[in-house]
Amino acid sequence: MSKFSASDAAFVGFRLVREHPRTVAVWAALMTVLSLAISTLTIKLAGPQLAEFMAMSAENNASPQEMMAMLGRLAPLMAVSLVYSLALYSVMLAAVNRIVLRPDEGRSAYLRLGRDELRQAGVLILSNLLLLGVYFVAVLIYAVLLGIGIAAGGGAIGGIIGLVGFVAVACLMIYTAVRLSFASAITFATGKVSVFESWAVTKGHVGALLGAYLLAVVMGVIVYLLIMTIVAAVGAIVAGGIGGLGGLFEPDMSSLEAFFTPVGIVRAVFAGLISVLTTLIIFSPAPTIYQILKSGGAEPVDASV
Repeated sequence: MSKFSASDAAFVGFRLVREHPRTVAVWAALMTVLSLAISTLTIKLAGPQLAEFMAMSAENNASPQEMMAMLGRLAPLMAVSLVYSLALYSVMLAAVNRIVLRPDEGRSAYLRLGRDELRQAGVLILSNLLLLGVYFVAVLIYAVLLGIGIAAGGGAIGGIIGLVGFVAVACLMIYTAVRLSFASAITFATGKVSVFESWAVTKGHVGALLGAYLLAVVMGVIVYLLIMTIVAAVGAIVAGGIGGLGGLFEPDMSSLEAFFTPVGIVRAVFAGLISVLTTLIIFSPAPTIYQILKSGGAEPVDASV
């Protein structure tokens, strides 16, 4: 039986926002500046190529050779994006773990660049490689069974096996992700890159953990939609009507002039806040639940700085 409340854990992100408003404001401001800087760099490096690739993807009539050639031209940008994403998530995951597990270390808004962040990068890489390996093995088995089913019983049997196999692969990936969900918190708490230790700690709690994570994701989506509604309203006022909101959800990155429109600036201003809120809401339940389980099921005392 689980020693924690899935619903309480799912809402811990909101509690953290309430207890640390200045920290959230600092994170949002930094994320906004960083987002603008990365967008500017992306446009400078490969703005026209990226716009061309998006147009080709939308038309659905480009040949595989053309798509591969375009991906080759975008390879440097993809490499930069991968490194940036790894660095960003390493810092943010460390900060979320720090605000939950070490609430007294509030200097610099819980943000650091040190060994904790490097270890988060390591556990991110290992966890994703493990998930990728599980996915490839599951898909390989699924493809073999599908082929056998089609050969033995034709399209009807193949369709049934295909549907069952798809659901099975999805469930396996979700189960594995839940069992590894404490890897970041354990790595932060122990000071050692740990992946498989999460498997032992989550034993017997998969259902409750999945419920907490799903509820947190739903809350994150609701917050995102609410803020985007506000962004759309402000953008409509700035652009002089709804007709000027064309670049709100799909910004034009072909040039700096096309990107930094009035609507684009409004979107950028709120981008940092959206990112910070959704990060706290979605990623804070895992270290919170880990802390509860490691303390024997006792709810930790709230601490705000």
